[in-house]
Amino acid sequence: MEKEVQYFLECAHKCAEAGLLSCSSGNLSLRCKGQDNEDCALLSATGSWLGELREDQVALCRISDGTSLNGVRPTMEAGFHLGTMRKRPEVGCVLHFQSPCATVVACMKDKPADFNVTLEGPLYVGRDVPVVPFLPPGSPELAAAVVEALTAHDIVLMSNHGQVACGPDFPDTFRRAVFFEMACRVIVLSRGNYTTV
Repeated sequence: MEKEVQYFLECAHKCAEAGLLSCSSGNLSLRCKGQDNEDCALLSATGSWLGELREDQVALCRISDGTSLNGVRPTMEAGFHLGTMRKRPEVGCVLHFQSPCATVVACMKDKPADFNVTLEGPLYVGRDVPVVPFLPPGSPELAAAVVEALTAHDIVLMSNHGQVACGPDFPDTFRRAVFFEMACRVIVLSRGNYTTV
């Protein structure tokens, strides 16, 4: 498990270095195997900063019921991380991020219907991005809404909160988040005067 935890730390730090989050604003999970080949996930600890994440701030949780197996309390958003992994066995990574321009879009009154402003959009983001209404962070209601939105999509906007991306592994999820931020940057800087592909 030491190797998996070190990789998890590298992934967490990379998210911060890419500007996808600030301080404690984001959280990350990666699917892994626990003892006896049990389906588990590594999650960043509650209140932790991904950019400075330490080994003692990585929770090992059972996916089936969310139990922490190493005594570390996972992120308050563990509900949608583990819920997505339960509903979609092919998902190996879930990332909640609050990159600058995508978060501006999450706070817009009239959100775009199409984020495909560059060629990468259709490949990595998808034609449409579901929007979840504002719900209290860490609440069962938010977790249920995000899991439902991610059932048929790989990224979701949480109104006045941020974004969640998922994928089969970290590189896929990271790339999706970066390209989504790039699309939102075009949308925000163009002040609505943009075309889609």
